[in-house]
Formats: sequence, C-alpha cells, structure tokens
Amino acid sequence: MTVVLGLERYGMINQNLLPTKFQIVRRIEAEKGDSLLDAHRETKREFLRIWRKKDMSVLEEGIPDYSFLDLKIDLLKEMLRGCVFCERKCRVNRFERSGFCRCGVESYYSSEFLHFGEEPELVPSHTIFFNRCTFACVFCQNYDIVYSDDRPINPREMGMIVDIRRRQGSRNVNFVGGNPDQHAHTVLEILRHVESNIPVVWNSNMYHSLELAEIIEDVVDVWLGDFKYGNDECAERYSKVRNYFDVVTRNFLRAREHGEILIRHLVMPEHVECCTENIVKWVSDNLGRDTRFNLMFQYWPAYRAKEYPEISRRLSSREMRRAAEIASLHIDNLL
Repeated sequence: MTVVLGLERYGMINQNLLPTKFQIVRRIEAEKGDSLLDAHRETKREFLRIWRKKDMSVLEEGIPDYSFLDLKIDLLKEMLRGCVFCERKCRVNRFERSGFCRCGVESYYSSEFLHFGEEPELVPSHTIFFNRCTFACVFCQNYDIVYSDDRPINPREMGMIVDIRRRQGSRNVNFVGGNPDQHAHTVLEILRHVESNIPVVWNSNMYHSLELAEIIEDVVDVWLGDFKYGNDECAERYSKVRNYFDVVTRNFLRAREHGEILIRHLVMPEHVECCTENIVKWVSDNLGRDTRFNLMFQYWPAYRAKEYPEISRRLSSREMRRAAEIASLHIDNLL
C-alpha cells in the first residue's frame, strides 16, 4: 500500500507497522474511581504516552478485566443521561426520550458493506451506515437513512463482522450515516469486540462537542470530516445548526492534534464564494496546504432542496471551474 501524504500513520497501520488506537485503548488497565471523568483524564495520559511511542509490542499485551475502552463506554453511557454528544447539547436523558437527533440509547444501522466508492486510500472501506443525524439538511442525499430506524446493532455481532470484512480486504472500518457522533457509545462497544488491527475512520459532520471529542479521539485514526459551510448563516438556513463555523473549525484543529484528517467539501450552487472559498482559505491557513482535501461536485437537489430556489439545481460548469480554481490556488493535496 502506498503511504499518502497526510495519512502516513494510517498507511503504516495498514502495513501492520503501527497499532491502531483502539487496540492500545483496549489494553490499558483502568479504574473507575469516584469520578469517571477524573479517572478517564488520568488514564488518558498513559494512553498518549504509549500512542506516541509508535511501538507494535503493545499488541502483545493481554486485555485487562476493565480497560480504558470499558471506562470510555461507561463514561459515554453516563453522558447519555444528559446528552451533550453534539454541540446542540440537548441534555435530554436518552434512556427516557430522544433529543434533536431522535436517538435513544439503542443504535440502528441501514447497511454495512465493503465500499469501493470512497477516496482511493480508503478503498475498500468497511462502511457502517448508522441511522439518524445531528443535522437537518434540507438537501440531504441520505434522507432515507437519516429519518429511519432500520436494524438494531448488536455490538458483539458487528465486531465480528468488522473482523470478517478485514479478512476480506477492508483497509479500515468507516463509521458513517447519517452521522456516527450520536452513536459513539455503540461504536466503542463494537470496537470492544474487534480483534483486527484495523484503522478507525470517523466519517462525521464535525459538529461534536468537546466533551465527546475528549473521549472518542483516542480511538479515531482518521477523521473523515465534512466541511459544509463557510459561514453560520448558510449552516442555519440549510442544516438548522448554530455557531457552525466556530464549532467545526475548533474540531478540525483538535482532530489534527489527535489523528489524521481527510476533509470533504460538497460544492453547492450559488455558494462558491460564501462557502467554498472561505473553507478552502481557512483550511490552507490553519491546517496547511498539504491537507488531504476532497472537492466534491456531485451535489443534486435531493430531499427538500427544491423548496430553496437558490439550491434547487445542479452545479453549473462555471461554478465547478471556479471552485476548482479557488481550491488549486490554496490546497496542494486535492482530490
């Protein structure tokens, strides 16, 4: 496998030269203590020490009775009683009712399969499509997934499937949707049962909270993040989210410190200057010109987009050329 600039560690994991994060987390012994959060922060220091060593010998260690991964799952389940997984921070008790994302405690998925339509370095990608989302995009191209509860996930069975897909050739396990953030507790429960040294890809809208980031960043190898809007006004109009730009840019900056990044941006009609240009410039200035960046032109007016005249059509050739020109001026590692 060729190691791609910006995804060097991911490539080395796939060559079995480095351990994936969650397999380190599975092998660190933890104690609950009086405060799960304090115990988590204490144990996290040990994790970071081991992760930075880049030593495969950690995989020779046994699995403790109560691991750092178990502690993370317990902490996430505690957070579900006043959910702050995403930046909306509904604070609902998901054991009793759902918040904006319409998720309770049990997670549902639409499909899982080896995906050959992702970025080249990810293919074949074992994609697990979770139902529901923390956004309400009027142009949602996966609305059939977002607004349904298909099949409940059995973490043990799904963990076994991840191992099977790895033996079939998957380069990663790719948690997507919908959106994975609101299912973080289930994702970590799946990883508890995975034996393969397989990279974890978190395919997200990047609107998660700092509280969630502190927990999940220790199991995510590649952040496959959507960067949808270059300003808050467009985000609120089309996805019903507030303070979008500050939250997402904050999360991309943090993700860079705790893993590797591949950014996707879907170019929208009439939004090249207000969104595409602002996003590309921010990425170049803050994450570097060598950031892996996928400029996507496959927008089509799905779901309720026809209710918004300015986005009720496909991109024009002029808009595609302009977006490509802007991106090529600022980003070297374009897809």
